[in-house]
Amino acid sequence: MSFSVYSQIGGSDDHKYKLMQLPKELLEYLKTPDNVLEFKLPLSRKNHLVLCTESETYTVRQMNHSNTQLVVEDLQVPAVGRKLMGLGPDSSSSLLAVGLCSYLYELTPSLGEIETAGLPLYDGTAELLVGSVPLSVESLMQSSPIARTCFQSQWHALCGSEIDGIAVILSPDFVTNVLYTIIAVAIAEKWSSFTLEEMAPRLASENSKFTRLVLETIAGKFCECKDNELSLNRPEIAKWFGIMSLKKLATATSDKDLLLQWKSSLPPFFNALLDLKVLRGHFYRPLAGRLQYLNKETLSPEIHARIKDMFKITKDWDYDEFLPYVEEFIPATKKADAVILKYAKKKRMGKLFVVCPR
Repeated sequence: MSFSVYSQIGGSDDHKYKLMQLPKELLEYLKTPDNVLEFKLPLSRKNHLVLCTESETYTVRQMNHSNTQLVVEDLQVPAVGRKLMGLGPDSSSSLLAVGLCSYLYELTPSLGEIETAGLPLYDGTAELLVGSVPLSVESLMQSSPIARTCFQSQWHALCGSEIDGIAVILSPDFVTNVLYTIIAVAIAEKWSSFTLEEMAPRLASENSKFTRLVLETIAGKFCECKDNELSLNRPEIAKWFGIMSLKKLATATSDKDLLLQWKSSLPPFFNALLDLKVLRGHFYRPLAGRLQYLNKETLSPEIHARIKDMFKITKDWDYDEFLPYVEEFIPATKKADAVILKYAKKKRMGKLFVVCPR
């Protein structure tokens, strides 16, 4: 079958056509007219566009190609209202190019992110909220580049909560105090599991700042939920206290000394397996056998610059300790080495693999 293809001499100034490659699940989603679909642009990152459904977030990436693609309209079934003068009613094989594209947009599933820049850090002192821009959690959810159903779990993971109608991030010390109290109450009451209704009044009686919304945040981050029953997530709690122990280090310390400090920081009668592997992504080694805290947020948000930052801190990185700092830049469809080796070298030292500058 053959077609006659025509092209517009000039296009419209008020709009242009772009091509987007849609995954199969999104095509199915679009078949329901009432389903939510919106583009979001994070304020904290340049040239970063996402497409959100109710439950999924996709990063939009421009894919250039060498061929020019035509966006065409079938003149027998016009969709954009274009007509071609001089064609008869039997011109069933005529197409009109209404757009030329040298690239298309590709959608990659992502976790999404919450815009926390500018949110007040709450440590239980109401004065910290004075002068803050009053942004509610609902407003934050609408403006953040993340699907609605994924927002709550990520918000709790960031220690996000709401105080007097204002979205806040709970300070690490405040989180530790609330968590410590929850564990103490659970142990005292001999609760292997509990509900929010059971814990909320007990927690508030210990400290009026420990509100129901604060409890929901801490439970969302440090508890597992089944049939509305909450149980302490011991590995996640142990990891939190390990990170807090790392932060308190004034100088680099040995693995053994950190483990001792970590164990002593846990609440009484709280038992958990301690393994330095769960703290990867929170420390570096200035010297062999010694480690020190490293906050990922102090590193560049771009992979090339971040790796440069890391090599300024120390030249040789254990591969498994290096990976957590860059894994957010590695697409699900690629192996880690395919990305890392663009910016660094990987070599074997004894039984270990080490990442070093090229």
